[in-house]
Amino acid sequence: MRSASLSALTALCVSTVAGAQTPPVAVPYSSQTRPGARSAGTVDDVALWVNSSNPAASRLLTSDRNNGLFAYTLDGTEVQTLTEGTSSSVDVVYGFPVGDGVTQALVVSANPTLSGLVPYVPDSAPDAGGGLSRLSPTAAPLDVGTSYGMVRLFRAADGTFQAFGGLAGGGLRQLVLTPTDGGVTATPVRDIPTGFVTGLAVDPSQRAVYVAQQGQGLYRYGSDVDAGIEGQQVVPLGDGGLSSVGRLTLYASSGVDGYLVVSDPNASTFVVFDRRTLGRVGAFQGVQDGGSDGVDQSRGVVAYPGALGAAFPEGLFVAHDALSSSTLGDNLKLTSWGSVARAFTPPLAIAQQVDGGTGGDGGTGDGGTAQDGGGGGVVIPGPGNPGGSGDSPDGGCGCSSTSVPAVAMLGLLGMALRSRRRRG
Repeated sequence: MRSASLSALTALCVSTVAGAQTPPVAVPYSSQTRPGARSAGTVDDVALWVNSSNPAASRLLTSDRNNGLFAYTLDGTEVQTLTEGTSSSVDVVYGFPVGDGVTQALVVSANPTLSGLVPYVPDSAPDAGGGLSRLSPTAAPLDVGTSYGMVRLFRAADGTFQAFGGLAGGGLRQLVLTPTDGGVTATPVRDIPTGFVTGLAVDPSQRAVYVAQQGQGLYRYGSDVDAGIEGQQVVPLGDGGLSSVGRLTLYASSGVDGYLVVSDPNASTFVVFDRRTLGRVGAFQGVQDGGSDGVDQSRGVVAYPGALGAAFPEGLFVAHDALSSSTLGDNLKLTSWGSVARAFTPPLAIAQQVDGGTGGDGGTGDGGTAQDGGGGGVVIPGPGNPGGSGDSPDGGCGCSSTSVPAVAMLGLLGMALRSRRRRG
């Protein structure tokens, strides 16, 4: 019997590794928010504040470009409205010092009305009915006079609290956040000349920030202040199953493993990439079980790996739905990450659940996990990339991150080469 040629085997294996663009799998959502009366189609972003004392009492925070900030319980009930100007983006970081040795979660809203970033802290009562109070209410917004369309917060490798903001006119600004007399000061430290930013994801453990650029695709930059301004395109539009790029979020199944989930608003899908390799894993769509109110044109996403009470014991995935027939406007759809994971074949990883979380952020136990409640990020090894997975001596991806199809390809190629040598 003739052996297959090396070129034919290579083509076959590369096709297997690329994983011909399979149709998205369907993931039913389990609950949704019920917003009060307001203009429709104006939600731009979503973040999650995790209540460590009672994870089931955590809050979803939405930014509304016409109305401000809103807080919801995990059963979808609206519990707070903050109409202190509008909001184009919101994010959360944990363990921020607010004075007298006390640390709290810090919430920051990109506020076009006030031309800056407005800081808030969650209510200190574990089961408070509301959610947020403005930090230092008489102070001016952070980086006042600057209009932001996006904001993501993180704690850097050196322990400082920092923010990335997508400028409304295009470009990315990095700021260092410093506690000052019960408030916070933001110092700009770097501007990166990007296009218009539609999504951000930061992975502090890998010291990288991922930027979705409108009409271009997904890019990676170093997150260190001195990392320079050169980036690398990771996924162009039309590749990896992306027809457009919206918000990004990280599902961290461990300190180095997990998935980057990228919203594709044009296709109303969520494309999943491996956190280590950025290889495309697949895609999914949010659907109603037995109904027609699917998730369409999503502008905000959150993936959280920790348990959040009896309703979400395997973590949470939240997606904004721009065309909700349930509310005749837009709202948020919630589902268990376990439901997302088991919709794939083979299933995606589910983080091991320990006491309602997956490892703190080193602060005071105020709800931090391996990622914060808003956008996350990923990294791949390469020139100009500080850090790697930390599993390999060179800081790059360890062998354990190699996909099964890739291993199969290497094995088949090796067999073909040995066959050629024997025939020779």
